[in-house]
Amino acid sequence: MSTATARLCATSSVIVTCGTGGVGKTSCAAALGLVAARQGRRAVVLTIDPARRLADAIGLGGTVANEPVRVECDAPGELWVAMLDVQATFDGLVTSTARDPQQARRVLDNPFYRGLSQSLSGTRDYMAAERLHTLANDPRFDLVIVDTPPTRSALDFLESPERLARFLQHPVVRLLVAQGRGGLRIAGAAMQPVVRAIGKVVGSDALSGAVSFLQSFDGMEVQFRERALAVAALLRGDGTSFTVVVSPAADAVTEADWFVNELRRLGIDLRLVMENRVPPVFGEGVAAVFPGLVAESEAAEAVLAGFRNRTLGVHPDARVTRAAEAASDIHDMAGITRLADELSAG
Repeated sequence: MSTATARLCATSSVIVTCGTGGVGKTSCAAALGLVAARQGRRAVVLTIDPARRLADAIGLGGTVANEPVRVECDAPGELWVAMLDVQATFDGLVTSTARDPQQARRVLDNPFYRGLSQSLSGTRDYMAAERLHTLANDPRFDLVIVDTPPTRSALDFLESPERLARFLQHPVVRLLVAQGRGGLRIAGAAMQPVVRAIGKVVGSDALSGAVSFLQSFDGMEVQFRERALAVAALLRGDGTSFTVVVSPAADAVTEADWFVNELRRLGIDLRLVMENRVPPVFGEGVAAVFPGLVAESEAAEAVLAGFRNRTLGVHPDARVTRAAEAASDIHDMAGITRLADELSAG
């Protein structure tokens, strides 16, 4: 069936699914993976949302982790799922970018690195981008579907590769790494104020740990930056498609409006709008018996129509599909299958 959803799943190498909380975004991401598997593709759904909704939606409980797990489904292709593990991904990045196993071990064993990898602002966003890069280059998969956190956090993920690349190019960072090659003893006059300022903020012990880390990290910052730029190019490449999931709720539409416009600001095209949890449309005879239900349905249609018109005004090439409100939350593959059927029907 040649619908917008089917074409998206057939032609993309990466699909980024966005939307606020409570719109069924995770279930829609899993449904897209099933649509792709039905086409014979090998799809992996990666959730970078700290919540465990993906495992709950497909009924796998606590078995989903950083390493993809294959889901049994009635399809000629394959459906896999994974949940971001920030520490495991950071450790893997260190291992893959180090000059040799000895350098990797020095970094991984450094106490400053252990604290940095767990507390640095934006670490989850950086590692989500890195995990996407790894899976997109994994020969086991044809398609990576990213289930992002609620909308505004999703934008942090989209912009994190460029931020990391800029950070690693900052003169202070480059000076600190250079100092790490010989310790603080070679700090020149220009560097001494920076060193003293850092020491006052973090303390002398922490500063010593930072210098030890930088000595171990020497040379790896180039690889980190190259990986960040590669992910930035991937997110803006022709094979990457962005989708937004929206429901008739006022807050969901407000967040979706904001995200649609932010995508335009970033120069990213929106490919698909998934209107989810849409109340049923009733016939004329129902209005006399259940006027409240009909009024609710008509109000939802009006809200979605307004959002649709605004979105197409900003992204005229976007396509729209929808799925009806289910009687209960999706918690197994049967529910994902029904959702995939609806989204595929256009």
